Amino acid sequence: MSYLYGASVQGIQEFIFATNKLKDIVGASEIVKGIEELFLDSCDSKEILVNAAGNVKAILDEENCKKVVLEFPKKLMQRAYGITISQAVVKIDGDTATQDDINELEQKLKIQRNRANLPLDLSINILELSPSTAKSAVKYEDSKLIDMATKQKLSANKKFYEKNPRVKEFKDISQMSNGKNKIAVIHADGNGLGMLIPQLHKQGKKISEFSKALDEATKTAFEKSRDDTMSIRDVILGGDDMVVICNANDALKFTRNFLENFEKETKDKIGFKLTACAGIAYANEKYPFHYAVSLAEKLCDVTKKHAKKINQDLAPSSLMFHNIQSSNYQTWDKFVEDELTIKNDKQTIYCDFGPYYLNEENQPKIDNLINTIEAYRCEGSPISRLRDWIGQLYKNDEYANAMLVRINEMAQKNSNWQSCIMDKNLKQFDSNLSNDTLLIEKDGKLKTPIYDILQILSSTEAK
Repeated sequence: MSYLYGASVQGIQEFIFATNKLKDIVGASEIVKGIEELFLDSCDSKEILVNAAGNVKAILDEENCKKVVLEFPKKLMQRAYGITISQAVVKIDGDTATQDDINELEQKLKIQRNRANLPLDLSINILELSPSTAKSAVKYEDSKLIDMATKQKLSANKKFYEKNPRVKEFKDISQMSNGKNKIAVIHADGNGLGMLIPQLHKQGKKISEFSKALDEATKTAFEKSRDDTMSIRDVILGGDDMVVICNANDALKFTRNFLENFEKETKDKIGFKLTACAGIAYANEKYPFHYAVSLAEKLCDVTKKHAKKINQDLAPSSLMFHNIQSSNYQTWDKFVEDELTIKNDKQTIYCDFGPYYLNEENQPKIDNLINTIEAYRCEGSPISRLRDWIGQLYKNDEYANAMLVRINEMAQKNSNWQSCIMDKNLKQFDSNLSNDTLLIEKDGKLKTPIYDILQILSSTEAK
């Protein structure tokens, strides 16, 4: 008799981003990556279907299933204080799980996830707390009290750099930020996996082989997308999921490279092309990471929804971004309402011009966005006056139009060839855009890309 075993690890992002200290984040990331190896050491599986990013599915015999259910959660929670785990088991016929078996397992895991679990670092009032995490303190580190999870993270961080002496060590976030004290958090996720798995079952293909190839494709795409000049650190990298922290200057180029390489590597390693969507949250180096991660994840979801409207079967690769400028975290919808919506005496204008696509026709492309941004970086660019134009849009439509006319007249007088270059870039970006027309109909709303361009220019530096 065989059993389909499933485990879902909760609290991974909270565990990784409990503080803004890079040593803690890197150490936590290494602990999370070790979950895969920990599961392999805990069982003798007939077939592992999925084992990445805290998501485990495997076919076990009865003896191994009992062993894993009893021992795996204990080992995991003791290795990573603060993380909890949900488990479920489905009895199957033979040694192969059907799609119905997997659906039943997912349903049971959902039920288990809704049940309260007590983490091992639960604080008791009589214990002294670590000031940075408000968890029960266990020792002093550099004259400061730290909790058990922080102790584990620092130990994992030290071991990682001992094993990888050639990897550049970033001891502090300030070493990753640019001259404007900006970093970026990127969340990328593959498209259409939920629809693809049932098709693989029907075709008689092994999910375990597919999962392994997908994991390799994602990791290879990450490595090929960065170069030695980039300050970047992967935090979650497995399956079709990626979360990284990087210098704000590198974020847009790296994400564009990753989307392209993900398509190439999946086609090479799996046999057919998969696509991915990504969200980029630009933030100050001292901004709470868990909020930036949450925003990046939401931006990824938003671009997925937009991409699915274009192609329901295989959403095209795309990205969205936002530069967090306020001190308070808001939901994406709140950001759109408060910061990205302009209402004047005549119009309602939206500044969320994205998503930006890798190759999709009739949609703004990432490459064209990058080229347009670089055009506006040039000396003599009217970008500062366009910032004033955005401000004027809030007040009066006619005054804003008159200001845009004056901006273009001055730009032509100062440098006619440069004005032509900017106009050409805008038209490549979208055929309806030009120096004279910066407001166009998109997705049923009146929108402008200038705010997005200003976001990137205000948070990054020219290389």
